[in-house]
Amino acid sequence: MSKPSAGKVKGVPSYGWVVAAAGGIAILVAGNFQYAFGVFLKPLVNQFGWSRAAISGSVATRGLLSGVLSPFAGNLSDKHGPRKFIFAGVMLVGTGYLLASRISELWQLYLYLGILVGAGMALFYIPFVGTVTKWFGGRAALAIGVLLSGFSAAQIILPPMATSFITKYGWDTCFTILGATALGIGIIAGSFCRNPPPGLPDAQMGSQAGSGVVGEEGIIPTTPSYTLSEALHTSTLWTMFMIYLNVAVCSQLIAIHIVAAAIDEGITPEAAALILTFGGITNTLGRLTIGFLSNRIGNKKALALCLAIQAPALFVLAGTHNLYIFYLISAAYTFAYAGVSPIMPTMSASLFGTKSVGSIFGVLNMGFTLGLSIGPLLGGFFYDFTGNYTIAFLFTAIATTVTFLLCLSMKPLREREMGS
Repeated sequence: MSKPSAGKVKGVPSYGWVVAAAGGIAILVAGNFQYAFGVFLKPLVNQFGWSRAAISGSVATRGLLSGVLSPFAGNLSDKHGPRKFIFAGVMLVGTGYLLASRISELWQLYLYLGILVGAGMALFYIPFVGTVTKWFGGRAALAIGVLLSGFSAAQIILPPMATSFITKYGWDTCFTILGATALGIGIIAGSFCRNPPPGLPDAQMGSQAGSGVVGEEGIIPTTPSYTLSEALHTSTLWTMFMIYLNVAVCSQLIAIHIVAAAIDEGITPEAAALILTFGGITNTLGRLTIGFLSNRIGNKKALALCLAIQAPALFVLAGTHNLYIFYLISAAYTFAYAGVSPIMPTMSASLFGTKSVGSIFGVLNMGFTLGLSIGPLLGGFFYDFTGNYTIAFLFTAIATTVTFLLCLSMKPLREREMGS
């Protein structure tokens, strides 16, 4: 008897893909903070005279709070269903943007954009990832790639669009537009999110709990799925946590500092800025291509391939002075980095099953958001200490090599061992 394919469950042939696409739209309109906020920096400095460091602190606040709340958001979604928390998250993000249009004090920036948006991001992002993973199980990488393409689209669309709004109408009106868009479209997109029909074991949703793709990773299925408490007692979860943290540290260090590094080499600011534009395009391609490939060769092999591409690219980046090498390396690195994001929740479902996938991925995402906060600070520290970015980029290359070795070291979960 043949197994139903992912997304073809009990007469619902493609609804898992609807959830993934809806999540991508929600991320585009309500999860765009990290890409839209940069264009508000100078207008806010000009309006209020606050330092760039003080304003940027709201970004760190958002990231840290979102990371801390991720496991709780995943646990609530697993227990009570995703939709009500997605609605709450979108409402917090939209309200945060709307209130930000009225700020006059620095603490308000931290409250509205740091706390409200940070909490809102965790409440809608983690349930969407968990729900898509439940639909597809251990073969969710491509669907997660579709979901996370909302971030890539935001990177391409939001900066020029927000800049245009700010130029024409002012930064306060732009915040109002972003908030209204998040509330209107985000809530509609969230209404399409629902769990798979009840009574379906992991295997029926394309998941071989404990393996990547039908035994590709040689891991014996775990039945029933792991609880969060059980997963926390495995070395495998903490290895994945470190992998995700390291990937985030390196990626954010590069994302924040690569344009400045190119300008330091004599490249014009306009040409240097295109490095991020090309990165946004290859980011989208990477999420979808690696997601598709992961379903074919297995999650661990796909993850190792992504890291194997990133490490040599970063070694080359540390020594380049040429604009076209910056473009080429940024494109290759971002393509491979983007593939990691759909693999991690999918691998989580493969190894631990889908019952508590939201909670477990919430823990992994906490490591990722912690890395996003650490990376830019490390890049600034290395630059201030050495006067250039060579050591900073060498650090990312070495750290990525270590992360590759961590990936290879992951051992199969052959039995439910506690305290391993």
